[in-house]
Amino acid sequence: MALELKSNSEYKGDPSQLPGANAPMPDNASLYLDFKNGLYLARNITTGKLFRSTLISGIINFARASQKSVVGPYGILQNVANNDPAFVYDPVTRKRLGVTLHNSTSNKVIYSEDFTQSTWAKTGVGVAAAAAISPDGNTSATLVTEGTGNTIHTLEEVNATATAVNSYHTYSIYVKKGTARFVQLYALPASSGNTFANFDLEKGIVARASPSVQQAGIEAGPNGYWRISITIRIYAAYTAGGAGMAFINDGVNAGLMPAYAGTGKTVYVWGAQLEVREAATSYVSTSGASGTRAADTLNANNSVTGFMSADAGTVYVEAVMPGVNQSPLGALELGNGFFGVESTDTSANYIAFYQKNLASHNGVISASSYNAGANTSLDTKKGVAGAGRSYRGFLSYDAMTLLTYDEYGLTQVAASVASALFGRICVGRGRSTDKNPDALWFNGTIQKIVYYPAKLTEKEMADIYDAGV
Repeated sequence: MALELKSNSEYKGDPSQLPGANAPMPDNASLYLDFKNGLYLARNITTGKLFRSTLISGIINFARASQKSVVGPYGILQNVANNDPAFVYDPVTRKRLGVTLHNSTSNKVIYSEDFTQSTWAKTGVGVAAAAAISPDGNTSATLVTEGTGNTIHTLEEVNATATAVNSYHTYSIYVKKGTARFVQLYALPASSGNTFANFDLEKGIVARASPSVQQAGIEAGPNGYWRISITIRIYAAYTAGGAGMAFINDGVNAGLMPAYAGTGKTVYVWGAQLEVREAATSYVSTSGASGTRAADTLNANNSVTGFMSADAGTVYVEAVMPGVNQSPLGALELGNGFFGVESTDTSANYIAFYQKNLASHNGVISASSYNAGANTSLDTKKGVAGAGRSYRGFLSYDAMTLLTYDEYGLTQVAASVASALFGRICVGRGRSTDKNPDALWFNGTIQKIVYYPAKLTEKEMADIYDAGV
């Protein structure tokens, strides 16, 4: 009589990429999502059945009703198809960093890569299309050359209009150093009408920003480009235009759009974007009309794999914060939500783990619970994660208590949550779109999520934190 061995496991994806049957799920965990290395596991806590996959769709549900641009495995910007998650890679090392998750946005610049169009006003500058390799690997970057006249030297978008007074707009563009080291971004319809920031394209820093700037940012992009950005607050209605780039005679402390006799300095530009946001989000290409990117939604549903406990749970997260602060001013439409734990029925019942705004909360990491109108908020001790920095920490809960743990230790607060109703973890959002349209999208890079079907003690979380998950 032959002995037939059967495994209580389900495997998906490429078997050659799957490690041994017991790895790498941590002890006592029931969900392991490694977006950095591309391995996803879930264990049904009732039957013990193990689901393992190298495909994100094998364990969790993802949706996005549009393409999305992201730095891909070749170190250049590429478009990811509808309903495919956008995994981001380092543009220099080409190492995979994790998954990026964003809210929807629209690029109001109608010619984001063609600066020869009349929607781009050129004062004291000349442009030459298809002059260099762009961040997407094509020969589509534009050479902008400073003229020799004694005037301002600007390239300004004159088509887009503001959405509403007091709204926040961010103008961003990819720029590569030619013979000019310093350039300026400016935005005229801002709080004082004199809003600008100067950028050092050699060191990759914001060299100067006017007091009326809400924030300015610079991030390394593919092929030697920097993505520079400026955020303004609209103070008055205006017809069109007002966001542009200026040469500043390589004067690091130059004021708004200085006039001078140019000497023919150059930069390369590509990928301009103007969006109603507090910071730049992933690039949306346009050619003749504004373009829109749909929101990312990534859910680990208990109904699929049975990994959740009805009594309590603990979620561990590793993430890289957005390279430019996404919520400096207090309007949390953008983020930064690491994850949410919530009901899948119609009840308003959830826990969110996120970063608060900089203006009034100094960017502290916080947990909030909501149950039938009762709200409880818990700030970590000192858990402030700066732009572009890594963060890792725990949120643990049962029906009566919330706990957080990170490098600064434990915090806890009494809270009432209907944990028995929880049915999913929203990854990269504070809560689901069907509960709240302003869902605290993360906008950075989520690297790992691990779920334990129990409320862990301080020692248990400390031991896991110190050892690494």
